[in-house]
Amino acid sequence: VKHRYEENLAQLAAILAKHFADPRIVGTDIKDSLMQALASYVCYPQSLRAVERIPEEQRVAMMRNLLAPYEQRPWAQTNWILVRLWRGCGFGYRYTRLPHLLKTKPEDANLPSLQKPCPSLLLQRHMAELLSMDKDMAASFLNSVLNQLNWAFSEFIGMIQEIQQAAERPERNFVDTRQLKVCATCFDLSVSLLRVLEMTVTLVPEIFLDWSRPSAELLLRRLAQLLNQVLNRVTAEKNLFDRVVNLRLPGLESVDHYPILVAVTGILVRILVDGDRQGTSRAASVLLSDPCFQLHSIQHLLGEGERKHFSLHAYTDYISEEEKQKVELMLAFLTEESKQAAASTPTSEEDLCPICYAHSISAIFKPCSHKSCKACINQHLMNNKDCFFCKATITGVEDYSKPANS
Repeated sequence: VKHRYEENLAQLAAILAKHFADPRIVGTDIKDSLMQALASYVCYPQSLRAVERIPEEQRVAMMRNLLAPYEQRPWAQTNWILVRLWRGCGFGYRYTRLPHLLKTKPEDANLPSLQKPCPSLLLQRHMAELLSMDKDMAASFLNSVLNQLNWAFSEFIGMIQEIQQAAERPERNFVDTRQLKVCATCFDLSVSLLRVLEMTVTLVPEIFLDWSRPSAELLLRRLAQLLNQVLNRVTAEKNLFDRVVNLRLPGLESVDHYPILVAVTGILVRILVDGDRQGTSRAASVLLSDPCFQLHSIQHLLGEGERKHFSLHAYTDYISEEEKQKVELMLAFLTEESKQAAASTPTSEEDLCPICYAHSISAIFKPCSHKSCKACINQHLMNNKDCFFCKATITGVEDYSKPANS
């Protein structure tokens, strides 16, 4: 009977994967139903193994469909599926229930509805191969993930500002239940998008760190910018995030330091500690050159500095000794790199990019010969082919370095 059940699961998984990747199916309701069915399949070990047993061609087609750009489609469910394939492998990501919730309700640890992580190394491998081989698809997918992260986290910050303002009014008119739920959803989406980025940078680090790949430098700069923004918002002194978390409002139970800071830490450790020397140096240089970078935000992760409201050391049941050691190595590395950057000769204002004023001029446009940093022109060319300054059509971009005698 068990064998028959497993065979039926595998047959249904094959049908599901086949139709999920079928471009002829365009009906929104049908596509949503297929997505929900696939999401339920990857939740449970037995059904996930059934998906792994379908023919390889169908598995790869299914993963390719999941890695399509997030724009113009219901991406949250897709992202959730990818997160389920990763959960259990990420930094401090082996829990079934968020640590801060278990502190208040320890009995929840034994709830039968809580599914233990069941990552799929096989489907992760397919994802890595697809993103490694198809450079255009990798760039489109990651740009869409970064765009959605920027949107979700910005929406979350905007909503907690409204919640804080409501809480400070004398009449204490709290935001309605629906808005609290939307706020929590934006937070959960931000965390899950960060986990997909962690998954990607772990499986295919060259997408960000191999600058011979198109868009790699731009993707790394965008990633660094978003990570710095998240860290600064969550770790700043007397910040908005702390105040709203401490309100402990019904509906915002999932909003806490641990899920979002640990997701960010997983990405940082991967690009600053686990990679080769060239990759970690590039990552550190990009992170430190971002105007939003603040070393004390990294120190905050280990409870160092003036603020000690959060520390990875407090989560010994969730963070392994090896993971904590990597964070300590990362902090030491960034501290040393920061000192060296501060001691280096500052870039004169005339050599700074006239668009962002954060990076040195490093690209020259053809045919008009105007200049900017690579990050600015690469991001601009994703949506527009006209020069920033003269509106001439840009036909090419070449590396630029200032002549030694000028």
